[in-house]
Amino acid sequence: MVTTLENIQQHLNKCSSTFVPSLDNYVNINKYSKKIFEQSVLFTKFDEDKLVGLVAAYDNPTEKFGWITNVSVDPEYSGKGIATELLNRCYKYFENKGYFHIFLEVFLDNKKAINLYTKQGFIKHKIKENKMILKQEIRKRNYNQELKDTSDHKYVYGFDFDIMHHYMIESFKHHFVKGNCLELGSFKGDFTKRLIPYFDDITCVEVSDEAIKISKQNLEDNIIYYNSLFENVKLPKKYDNIILTHVLEHIDDPVGLLSRIKNEWLSEDGKLFLVCPNANAPSRQIAVKMGLIPHNTAITPSEAEHGHRITYTLDTLEKDTKLGGLNPIYRSGIFFKALANFQWDQLLNTDIISKEYLDGCFQLGQQYPDLCSSIMLICKK
Repeated sequence: MVTTLENIQQHLNKCSSTFVPSLDNYVNINKYSKKIFEQSVLFTKFDEDKLVGLVAAYDNPTEKFGWITNVSVDPEYSGKGIATELLNRCYKYFENKGYFHIFLEVFLDNKKAINLYTKQGFIKHKIKENKMILKQEIRKRNYNQELKDTSDHKYVYGFDFDIMHHYMIESFKHHFVKGNCLELGSFKGDFTKRLIPYFDDITCVEVSDEAIKISKQNLEDNIIYYNSLFENVKLPKKYDNIILTHVLEHIDDPVGLLSRIKNEWLSEDGKLFLVCPNANAPSRQIAVKMGLIPHNTAITPSEAEHGHRITYTLDTLEKDTKLGGLNPIYRSGIFFKALANFQWDQLLNTDIISKEYLDGCFQLGQQYPDLCSSIMLICKK
């Protein structure tokens, strides 16, 4: 049966009173029906020519998630498992597209709906005024796999290890606070090694057990490791320096992580050192002009395979830190960069690039942070 706008309008008018509050109390049903008919993916159940069940979801291909905007069942057909059937079809649709999460929003007073979604595996994502946003994980992430190189893109380049790590430390060291250090997302310990001269007490949280094993083989025994998701880890104390380099762009809920850093892990006078790849780096802007990526903040297929969820600009990064309750006190960029990482790796194998040239790119980046390879914020409570 083909779903029509008229089907949807009739169905939602009949189901309006089953919503809490009633659907017609907070939307114009005819306008809402038109919107979901034109803009959403529809999952329907018919009894002959009568629409008796409807799930509508918006598709966000840029950030790779679905957003369920409507779940409704004709009251005469309640209790027959129709909502569960349609939700399962919705999950499968987004799972087949390679998405990891699907979200929906429900009024806090609607206990029946919250109970249904909880049974379906949704968990609370956040509270927004009088509504709860729920999240369902529809595809498990393989964090060990995300660390592996793809056919056309490395997870980490020599440029990252040899150049960017050096200049990150140069950017950080004058701002370090005396005390301990927490590195969130320590990978195989390459950046951890650069922190050792500055801190006697280092704790690392890393989700990949394979990466931790390599780090333990290469670094000192006194580093404390937690093999865990940031959402689940239980840390015993607060930290004076928290390092988050090229990690936040991989996080499903970056604001939630930043909020946890502020509320649970950062000491009263501590600092968060936050670095992310820059959407506006000249190398990325050139790729847009070449037609390799559609726009500066796009996530490429290779980046998605490596677990990227967002590509930040300085302004959007600062916005998320503030949403997480943090106070950015210093804003800068690290290393002016017009070439892609693989091009830098090729150059670094020649004698074309001198140390003076590299230092010049670093200094120029401080003058023009929005044209850097990476963007950097230092935040306090």
